[in-house]
Amino acid sequence: MNRASCLVLTAAMTVTAACAASLGTVAEARPSAVPAASCSVTADREKPNSVVVRGEGFKGASVTLTAAGGDGTWPGIPAPGGSFTRASLPDHVYTAESAQDPAVGCARAAAPQSPPPSPQTSPPPANEQYRTGYQQGLKDTLATCEKNPPQNLAPDPNWQSGYDKGAEAALGSKRCTGS
Repeated sequence: MNRASCLVLTAAMTVTAACAASLGTVAEARPSAVPAASCSVTADREKPNSVVVRGEGFKGASVTLTAAGGDGTWPGIPAPGGSFTRASLPDHVYTAESAQDPAVGCARAAAPQSPPPSPQTSPPPANEQYRTGYQQGLKDTLATCEKNPPQNLAPDPNWQSGYDKGAEAALGSKRCTGS
């Protein structure tokens, strides 16, 4: 092999190595295409006093829904492509989880905008206080897998009951139990 051939071959190998290194860097920098699991609860327009729970971003093939306070569990809901919809459920606070995903609190969809409350407006209904407390208890406890006292220093009794049940649900979730 003459000197000119060696230089051409060395230059080609250097370019190939540089390209391979840059491709590896690009592949590592690419963010995950799988979104985090989430779910929501909306009023069921077909059935009064019922809700529809929708989820997306789940890695498991099926999802288990659990109602707050032990009011029901719906295991094995198919989640093709990581999404599911379950209608005609009782109006409760829900969590959803799969074998590959930790428990996720299902957020209640925002109600239509209403005028600001007047000074004579009564406090939120008991079930709304419970629902809000449950969501906060679930969120706070899933963050550390330890039940912490609520940040709300003077909670409504219904809110406190919901907070306690949300914390209990989080402590029993796959994320906190490790199973």
